[in-house]
Amino acid sequence: MRAVRQGLLVALARVFTTLVCWWSGFRAISDDDYSRVAIAAHFAHHPSPDPSGTSWLPLPFWLYGVPMAVLGDSLSVARGVALVLGAGAAVLVWVAARLLGLSERAALVGTLAAVLLPYGAWLSAATVPEAPTAALILLGSVSLLRPEAKLRALGGLALGAACFCRYEAWAPALVFAGIGACDAWREKRRELWAAVLFAAAPIALWLLHGLVRHGDALFFIARVRGYGAALGAAPESALTKLFKTPFALVRFEPELFAITAVALALSLRRDDSPFEAGAWRPLAALGSLLAFLIIGDLTGGAATHHPERSLLPLFWFLALLGAGLIVRLAQEPRRFLLPALALPLALAGSLWLRPDVRRTFVDRRDEELVGGVLRSLGAQQVALDCDDFGYFAVQAALGDGRSFPLQAHDPRHPEPPRPATSKDLAELLRRHHARWLVTPRERTELARSLGKVPLTTSRFSVVRLDSAAF
Repeated sequence: MRAVRQGLLVALARVFTTLVCWWSGFRAISDDDYSRVAIAAHFAHHPSPDPSGTSWLPLPFWLYGVPMAVLGDSLSVARGVALVLGAGAAVLVWVAARLLGLSERAALVGTLAAVLLPYGAWLSAATVPEAPTAALILLGSVSLLRPEAKLRALGGLALGAACFCRYEAWAPALVFAGIGACDAWREKRRELWAAVLFAAAPIALWLLHGLVRHGDALFFIARVRGYGAALGAAPESALTKLFKTPFALVRFEPELFAITAVALALSLRRDDSPFEAGAWRPLAALGSLLAFLIIGDLTGGAATHHPERSLLPLFWFLALLGAGLIVRLAQEPRRFLLPALALPLALAGSLWLRPDVRRTFVDRRDEELVGGVLRSLGAQQVALDCDDFGYFAVQAALGDGRSFPLQAHDPRHPEPPRPATSKDLAELLRRHHARWLVTPRERTELARSLGKVPLTTSRFSVVRLDSAAF
């Protein structure tokens, strides 16, 4: 019962941070959040093994799409799923802390610290797979410390599921599989092979999928590189690329890094190591994730925006490690050294290093409002004349199959210019059999002659098209 209470406390803490994020106005990291919801809504009505048909891995769409098939394809349902997944991820971090060998107090303190980390809180509140993926990676990595076949199988399942969510999970999964295979061979324990299979099979299946459907097992690498090249990002030196991810590990959670580094340094001053004999195993798995991200930076295969999202498993591991070290140091006579050294460094890091990432998050509340109103009106065949990827937010709020963009804004595929006259706009809308139009306020006059304008927000006008005007 004590473990249940602690797990429930951790879950409620995550629910609280998510509600605080939403109350503060946070809705999404990027337009990808809304695109994912739109794809999951389509999956809810038209199930398929690969819902996106792009380089995105399928499990997140299954996790969101199934509840949306039952409860409706609204954005509120998607956010409800995110709330549940975030709480579940927090509980998995607590389980990982216990598998890591932390005491009850250290495990609870470390998990609550992980829950309170800003970037993890934002990712847990968004409709993206990073938070559950990070928890699964962490759980699978630390399970390497345990010899029990059932716990290893649990770790393999966790990493296998993570491999169907995000690509950075592949490196820890392969390390897990390699270590597990060595253990099974050396110790003659056939029951350990199941964990190896669970971790590696999703990677093999996705590569086979790429070969069969796209003619290239590594199709996703070419797509990421192609998209990045089309965006025309500024060139970076090899040295900058090499240290970009390690610096981000410090920069995006500087307080965490400072406190954990000082606690580790003080612990290493003693004769006995704070690490168990097999600690190299989870360190190797998580270290491979860092190496994977660095290689991605060097080869042009890194994420096109907010690459620090992939560091979440390492942030959470540092939170658990720091809590374990602090609880041990608290029993020593010179325990005053920890706050004396760590707190000034944490404050300096917070003032000088921590970026204001909130400025990089998208604000699509107007688009959500427009989509929600149109949904309540039962609107169909809604043409979206948007300046950027904001049309994804309208689609996510409106629901599957009810809207379409007049321009996709895909940098890889040049498109004809937007209609500059009412006549050209009417012709385009006629070809698409549109009944409604969402357009920026500055283009309202262009569309006013085509119907009535029942809704205007700070940025958009909604036009109910009159068929007689075509």
